[in-house]
Amino acid sequence: MCKINSVKNPYKFDIGSIADLCIDIIIQSDVKPKFGQVEQLIEDYCIDAGGSVAIFASQYAKLGGKICLAGLLGDDAQGNIVLSRLKESQVDVSLVKSRKDIVTAMGFNYSCKGDRALLVSLSSLESISPVIFEQALLVNTLHWHIGGFFLLKKIAGHWIPFLKELKVRGTTVSLDTNWDPDEQWSDVLTILPFIDVFIPNDAEAMAITQKESIHDAGLFLLKYCPLVVIKCGERGAIVFSRQTVTEFNIPEELLKNLNIKDTTGAGDNFDAGFLFMWLRNKSISESVINGFRCAISSLGGLGGIKNQYHPQIPNYE
Repeated sequence: MCKINSVKNPYKFDIGSIADLCIDIIIQSDVKPKFGQVEQLIEDYCIDAGGSVAIFASQYAKLGGKICLAGLLGDDAQGNIVLSRLKESQVDVSLVKSRKDIVTAMGFNYSCKGDRALLVSLSSLESISPVIFEQALLVNTLHWHIGGFFLLKKIAGHWIPFLKELKVRGTTVSLDTNWDPDEQWSDVLTILPFIDVFIPNDAEAMAITQKESIHDAGLFLLKYCPLVVIKCGERGAIVFSRQTVTEFNIPEELLKNLNIKDTTGAGDNFDAGFLFMWLRNKSISESVINGFRCAISSLGGLGGIKNQYHPQIPNYE
């Protein structure tokens, strides 16, 4: 693997990605909604850029990495918010297109007493077609990250030719499918042989493999992919490699004074922290800890971006 910080690094970007861009509307309240035009008061809300890749990209850029996104938004107020937020985080959005004939996708998250209701309007995501792979191949990048796999429905079955080309170029690839709203989990196993790092959460790993334990799921996925990092929420993470299976607990110092406001995007922020270190040839342990750091930081604010880890002076060289 090419070391990103090497003087001879020939790549413009560390990471490229096709983004599941949307506007996130997040509401936090101890009151469950009532129908029948009942007006109720809530505690807090947030409107921000959303989509797993947008959150991932914003965190990766804040760590000091260079990342470029390809994607599609509506030429509307929501799309402008998404673009503005990503630019603010220093994410390259030169391959993100805006169209007047579509509406920006939306994710609605209602958080109430430790539980969440999620509603999604795919809108602009439904207009992303396999043509976008032609744009994606223009990105001069060391690594490619796939997120929001099941929301990009029109390209879900068209990844293999693109991934084969990446492999010819020597580009490494990571995957975090996120949840499948249809719960079919199709096409994942067909692309896993082209993936260098698979980073699902525990529920996703077991659903994809139809296994009843995280350990069995990880070993099954390891037959397809050389490095599997399963996120287990408050229980930490388990890393499966061809050499070892290692469980990682969250360090106590990261949990001090933790006030969980919202869990949106925590897994995507973990991905960014992990890959930032992994791409710099740091150890698996260092990569996982940095993933924890980014995930836990994001829990302190509504949405996946507002409270992201943003070191004043990055020291990862």
